[in-house]
Amino acid sequence: MTTEKLNIILVNKFINRNGVLICELGGEVMSVKSAERVMDVIDYLVNAEEPATLMELSECLGIPKSSMSQLLSTMMRKQYLTKDQANRYKLGHKLITAGNRARVSNDIYSVSIPVLKQTIQRTGETLFLGIRSGKEVIYLAKVDSDQSMRTAAQPGSRKPLYCTGLGKTFLAFENRETSDRLIEEIEMKRHTRNTITDPDELKRAAESYRNEGFVIDDEEGEQGIYCIAAPIFDESGKIIAALSCAGGKDRILEKHQLVIDEITDAAKRISITQGYLGGA
Repeated sequence: MTTEKLNIILVNKFINRNGVLICELGGEVMSVKSAERVMDVIDYLVNAEEPATLMELSECLGIPKSSMSQLLSTMMRKQYLTKDQANRYKLGHKLITAGNRARVSNDIYSVSIPVLKQTIQRTGETLFLGIRSGKEVIYLAKVDSDQSMRTAAQPGSRKPLYCTGLGKTFLAFENRETSDRLIEEIEMKRHTRNTITDPDELKRAAESYRNEGFVIDDEEGEQGIYCIAAPIFDESGKIIAALSCAGGKDRILEKHQLVIDEITDAAKRISITQGYLGGA
């Protein structure tokens, strides 16, 4: 099957009218060229750090402004895109719903769940799996034990990178240029007395975490919650996700080394399923 056909399937389905290959986007007939442009817009916004303007999308994707405007209007009307207060485009509700459905078959999610369930038997504390989206971490999965302390984080929720164990893991294990840029761009607000709000201090902490191989969140995002997190790498050694164990500070400190060992081991086992062989 050609790449062109795969792109069409992703939008919706094939229809053949008078021998011309076309497709539907939420019931609206589109040409193959338009369908490819839809996928280009989605791909661009998925990988962008921030929402994008009409001009930015037009220039970066090489699509005339008038054509891009019509395309974005259609995608807005069908709820595949939405706008923020600055009139910039971002992914809409339908794509979020589709993403949630795809999550259960996503490789990193599906291979991680059994590991999380095994690990919680030994840690007895809440475990999280997350990925980075711009300056935030998105929680993909949460596994609780009977003794777990309740936290605000839930699957699908977002939190800042700078004050969470999962988030700081990305700051520590992304390449140095990306990490430094993110730290400089993030607006750091104090959530607890332990929240790091100084960029230079956060950079030093990230360097220390990188050397240790794991990250600690010492009541920086939520009062009373202590977290240990570790990176998950792909075959190239790039961080693609993070795993964490969170609970009451006193409980975690009582078994501190055990939790470190279990979380780093679980992250390594998941990394291996992604083709990682070590050396990052």
